[in-house]
This record gives sequence, C-alpha cells and structure tokens, in this order.
Amino acid sequence: MVKGVAKLVGKMISLDDPSYRSFLELPKTETVSRLLLLIVGIGYGAISIASQATYISSFDSALLQNVVVPVIFIIFGILTAFITKVGMAALLWAGSKALGGTAKYRAISVVTPVALLPGLLGAPYLAGVGNGAWWVSFVLIIGVVWMYLVSVKIIQAVQGFTAKKAYLSAMMAFLFLASIYYLIIPAS
Repeated sequence: MVKGVAKLVGKMISLDDPSYRSFLELPKTETVSRLLLLIVGIGYGAISIASQATYISSFDSALLQNVVVPVIFIIFGILTAFITKVGMAALLWAGSKALGGTAKYRAISVVTPVALLPGLLGAPYLAGVGNGAWWVSFVLIIGVVWMYLVSVKIIQAVQGFTAKKAYLSAMMAFLFLASIYYLIIPAS
C-alpha cells in the first residue's frame, strides 16, 4: 500500500494526468494528504534548522542544541506548511472559481500538499546557501515553475477544466501570490 501511494505521488510530481484522478479516488486520500503535508512541514523545519545552525549551536545546553530547539523549528515548519497549504488551496480555489469552477475548497485543499513538494527546491535559497549564487536562484525558479505545473494538474483534475483554462486559473492564483509577496517582503 505504502509503495503504491509513494509511486502514485511520484507520478503526480512528474505531472502524470491520470494519477491526480487516482489520488482523489484513494480510500485514504485525506490521510495521505496529511502525511504529505507532514513531510513538507518537516522539510520546512529542516530548512530552518540549517539556516539557523549558528544560532542553535550558540546555546550552552546540549539538550537545547540537539533536541528542544530543533523540535521547536520542526513544529513551526509543520505549522508553516499547514498555513501555506491553506493559503495556496484558497488561491487555487479562488482562481478556478473565477473561471466557473464548481468544486469546493476542500476538494482542492486535499491535493494541495502535492504542489508544495517541489517548493522544497527553494531550500537553498531559504537557508541562505550560496549567498546569491546563480544556481540557488535557478533551483528556486525550477521549484516555483514546478509548483505551478502541479497546480495546473490539480485544477484540471478537481475542476475538470481544459488545459488552457487550468493554466489561466493557476496563473491568476500565482500572480495574486506574487503580488502579496511583493507587498509584504521589503525591498532590499
């Protein structure tokens, strides 16, 4: 069962159209969705730990350095993944709703963790690795484009949209996300 689900998620990440419908038809779709979200959250936490390694090592207590602080980072990573999932699902739902989509938010929300997996390619950027090296930006761009393509497949599967309509819907969601990012993140 686990190998079959992992293979299915792998197919989804590789943009295989039928796998999205198969995922939605799994008897334990919500459980798998939560597990994927947990994996993404642990990834976010690990990114935080890596980017704050100097800070974590500054604690005098080995218990704080090796257990307490890393666990706090992992917990906040999981919380961040949950918030990201809720926001991204809302944007994808709103974008598809604007183009006549009839599926409920929950239907998109259950598949959204799959779209967050390629976002982990942004780890070097988020962890401050490479200090602006070209490859860090390149990998980040690949991750965002990949997330966009997975989001298109999600909208197609959930809303039953044509490819053109799904691309437009996802583009609206990502443009809105980019505008919010631009407003919130200070210019450097």
